[in-house]
Amino acid sequence: MTPSPRRIYLYWLLLLAPTVAVGAGTVALLWRERARLEREAAAAQETRLAAVVATARLAAEKADLLTGDARDALFVSLRDPVSLQDWRGLRAGWSAINPLIATGFTVSPFGILTEPEGTEGRAFQKRLARLFDELRPWRDAAAPTGQAAQPSNQGAGQVTQQTGGNIFQNSNNAQQYTQTRRDVQNASQAGTLARQVAAIERAGWVPLGGSAEPLRIVVWLQRNGGDDVRGAELNAAELGKRLVGALPSEPEAGEGYALLDDTGRTVGTRGVTPGGAEPAARVPLDAALLPGWQVAGFMPALAGGDAGRSLFVMGTLLTGIFVLTILAGGSLLLRQAEASATEARQKTSFVANVSHELKTPLTTIRLYAELLEQGRVRDDAQRAGYLRTIGAETQRLARLVNNVLDFSKLEQGKKIFARAPLDLRAELAALLDTHAPRVAEAGLRLERVLPETPVTVTTDRDAVAQIVLNLVENACKYAAAGGEVTVELEGRSGRSTGSGQGLGAAVRVLDRGPGVPPEQTEKIFEQFHRADATLTAEQGGAGLGLSIARQLARGLGGDLRHEPREGGGTAFILEFP
Repeated sequence: MTPSPRRIYLYWLLLLAPTVAVGAGTVALLWRERARLEREAAAAQETRLAAVVATARLAAEKADLLTGDARDALFVSLRDPVSLQDWRGLRAGWSAINPLIATGFTVSPFGILTEPEGTEGRAFQKRLARLFDELRPWRDAAAPTGQAAQPSNQGAGQVTQQTGGNIFQNSNNAQQYTQTRRDVQNASQAGTLARQVAAIERAGWVPLGGSAEPLRIVVWLQRNGGDDVRGAELNAAELGKRLVGALPSEPEAGEGYALLDDTGRTVGTRGVTPGGAEPAARVPLDAALLPGWQVAGFMPALAGGDAGRSLFVMGTLLTGIFVLTILAGGSLLLRQAEASATEARQKTSFVANVSHELKTPLTTIRLYAELLEQGRVRDDAQRAGYLRTIGAETQRLARLVNNVLDFSKLEQGKKIFARAPLDLRAELAALLDTHAPRVAEAGLRLERVLPETPVTVTTDRDAVAQIVLNLVENACKYAAAGGEVTVELEGRSGRSTGSGQGLGAAVRVLDRGPGVPPEQTEKIFEQFHRADATLTAEQGGAGLGLSIARQLARGLGGDLRHEPREGGGTAFILEFP
């Protein structure tokens, strides 16, 4: 490897290493930034989730307070009517006065539904069958007194404490109440607590429901142990409307809260509550008041994680494009540098070869001309030989100069062809007659295969001569060992080239030289290219003959191609349109 390519590859490595390092460092920084954004997003998500949970818990507590207030108000309403007549009047129009009431009812001390009556009563009892058949929270109110017993001091104390005012006991605490009732009955036999027993008051809040039915809520109250039980079935939908007010009136941006009943149905919402989305938080209401009811909190997913991933993907993509752009630019510069270095070497070789090619005939011409000028050649035959040599060298020099001029014009696109009708048969015969001595000097036998009739094409006479002479000169240089060179002319009217044009004629220059390797078939037509073989290396030349010949042929509308000759050797085919 010469110093110039070494420098080129060194520059390439100096460009490649920093670019890859910068790209890798940028991707690493983008990865760290993505991880940081994801951590911040997770922390912010946890903070906001905690806020949503706290807000939902506060809403649930407010809902429990509202429910408790509604329960206490209903207990007061059940206690206020003193006489049975007052209670019946209130029950009949209660639902119209208080939308929270669905149906009022009365149960006898023995557990028999007395109001409502008839069909409405039967439907009511059927609807609340579990209340009457299974729970019966007031069933101990009508329990028989049983055998008399002496109360203990402890039992009397308990009764005194529990009868000192209105008692609101949870209906589920039946066992505790049964014991209290027995203590009261025992104490009443002693006649010491009769007035206190009359003041005993019991009330209950009974939520009824299950997975297959909506929640039903019943409130009841019994003023004294022997009185009727007064109660009402609540309107759960109306209660839910009131409890919606416990939800935050102005949630934070993107947040939303919903009140859900025991079946999971949404009773009311505030803020953004996307349908079908899973709540971020669920806080249940008091199971003793509204079992299964919940406050659900919704919150949007923060974009920090997605932003981090998007930043990493876009940053990596842009970094990759940046790195690839630099590498692609460096590669193009590398290829251009290599091509420039190759072209410089070819031009240097071309100048050296052309100088040598020009120097050799000029030296010969000068030497023979000086000998003839000084009169040192006395023999007429020798003088004639010197003149022939001067003529041949002059023709050689003219071919070389023409090649250089044609190369310059073809490279610049300034080659102008003077097309005119031309008899190829006559032109080839004249060219071969003129250059027969050069072929013989190279040790070749020149054979001609020309048709008997003229073959006329419209083309440039000088360009045709330049092409044919280059092909014959190529055979003289590289196929001298074959002993022969054949020039054939064939008229091909009616045939067509690959481009679809009619083919007028073809000139074939054949030799029996070593041939051209298959991988060199097209390269031999490149500028400055010479096959890397001992035979070609020993021959002078600029490597322009075949390249110029093909460009001239294509400029005339035809083509010049190569193919192996049957039996060994080379065949160059010049085709005319």
